[in-house]
This record gives sequence, structure tokens and C-alpha cells, in this order.
Amino acid sequence: MTRSVRLSRISPVLIILGIAITLAIAGEVRPSIYATSVTIGFFSLLALPLGLLYGQGGAISLAQGGFAAVGAFTTAILTVKFGWSPFASLVVSVGLPAILAFVIARPLLRLPELSLALVTISLVMIFKVVFERAERLTGGYNGITGIAPLPIIGVERSYAHWTVWTAVLIVAYCYASYVESGRGRALNAIRVDRLLAESTGTNVALELSSLFSLSAGIAGFAGWFYAHYIGFMAPDSLDPTLSANILFMVVLGGRKSVLGPIVGASLFTLASDLLPGTVTQGMIFGSLLIVILVFFPDGIVSPGMMRWTRRRATTIPEAKNTPGVRLERA
Repeated sequence: MTRSVRLSRISPVLIILGIAITLAIAGEVRPSIYATSVTIGFFSLLALPLGLLYGQGGAISLAQGGFAAVGAFTTAILTVKFGWSPFASLVVSVGLPAILAFVIARPLLRLPELSLALVTISLVMIFKVVFERAERLTGGYNGITGIAPLPIIGVERSYAHWTVWTAVLIVAYCYASYVESGRGRALNAIRVDRLLAESTGTNVALELSSLFSLSAGIAGFAGWFYAHYIGFMAPDSLDPTLSANILFMVVLGGRKSVLGPIVGASLFTLASDLLPGTVTQGMIFGSLLIVILVFFPDGIVSPGMMRWTRRRATTIPEAKNTPGVRLERA
């Protein structure tokens, strides 16, 4: 393994670790920040695999929220209705959405990007209807209450913070390693030219199906964590809007970068907390999305944005020796 490859894998992880430590320090000063931190971590767990699927594989999925709901309801049913331990239910919460995604992936991933997005958001709506109708298992519209917190977390917010951010670190490292691997390069070839990738011997259907399944499994894990952290799960808890928001985070932050989805999740969470009302949020998020798509289609954390930033920095004029005037770089 070359030094550049090692750096490309470790650097994002170190930056994410720095973010987690900074949020932890801020949380000790102001405990309410821990809730924001856990939300960012939860969104990052959903956005990272979608960033890999969309940015590297070229497949737009709006099913992340649905697969998270499957994982959340699975652990809620198994722990509350059948008395399973949270860690025993984790296997099923991750495995069920992963298997389901793998089964439906082959026909879905043959569709064009827009059609795939429409079909996957329809899939999330189907999940929601199933959860609403299966009242004996899911509690219907009222949902399931009394979901026990994780033993390693309890009610301590700092433990929840480190649990979710440890998971984010692991997923981010796997993301970076996958991109640098032979399968990652094959995936990139599929995104650029699917027919050419097939002609070189790449099993396009298997690669995309495996990645779609992996993305769903990680979403199931995020749903498992969410259910035990909140202690309640209803069909409206993880609705189709969440899937659209996760895609927005990926597009905003950058779909071709490990850090992009995390940056997008952070900005979205902080803006949602600071901006008043859903109407104002919708106007600002919509305007921001237009700007990003027009000028920086690969997101904030992208080579295009970096080149633009460097160009702006080098074109700022030098200050003249005029008394009382001082020009500083931004």
C-alpha cells in the first residue's frame, strides 16, 4: 500500500475524529449540543453509504429512510414484543434490510437515475403503509413505546455521542478503503460507462446489488440505534421526507468525497436548528440546492470547490501601504 493511499484512507477518519472530539468538548460545556451531535451522527450514517452508492456507483436511491425504518421497527418488535436483547436484534435489524435490498436490487438498478429515484421513494411509502396496517406487530399509527435504551448507553448522552460517532468513523474508513480498492475502481468504471465496464469483465449487476445491499444494511443499523436512543418508533418517525433530506445532504456536502455526506449532514442539522419554521427552511434549502447544482454539481467538498477557493485566494489584491488601511485575506 502506497503512502498516498494510506493518507487517503486515514485523513478523512482523522478529520471526523476531530469533529467528534470538538462536539464532545462543546457538549460538556453545553449539554444540549450532545443531542445535535447524535442527530448529525445518525444522519451521517445514512448519508455515507448513499454517497458511496450515488457518487461512485451513479445510482440515486431515496430508500435510505425506509431501510432505516425497517431496522428500527425490527428491533422494536423483537425487543418489546418478543423479549430479545438489543444486541441479538441488531443482527436481524441489519440483515433484513440488507437481504431485502439485495433481492430487489437487480431489477431496480437497471433503471435510469430518475426512474430509480421514483421507484425507491415509492418503496419507502409502501414500507410506511405496511407499518401502519400491521397493528398487532407495529402498533399501527400509534407505534411502539417502551423500547429499552442500549445497555452501553443508558440515558447518558455522552455515551450515545461516542457510540454513533464510532460507527461513523468505522463506516467512513470502510468507505475510503472501498474507493481505493479494485472493487471501488470497478464501481467508478460502472458510473462512467456501464457498457464499457461490462465489456471488461465487471459483473455490473453483482457490484451494484452488493453496494445497494450494504447501503441498506448500514441504514438498518442506523435505524436500530435510533429506536433504542429515542425509545419510541412509529410509521411517521422515519417518513419518506427523511430519504429526500438524506439525498439533499449528500448533494450538498459532496457525493464523491468521504467527508462530503458528513459535511452535508452537519450543515443540514445546524441550519434546521437555527432557521425558524419549515417554510423558511424550505426556501433557503431549495435556493442553496440550486446554487450547488449549478456552480458546484459535485458538492461543497469537491475538487471544483477546492479549485475555486484557491483561485479566489490567489486573486485577492495585495494591500497598499496606505495609512489606516489594512487588507486581509478572507
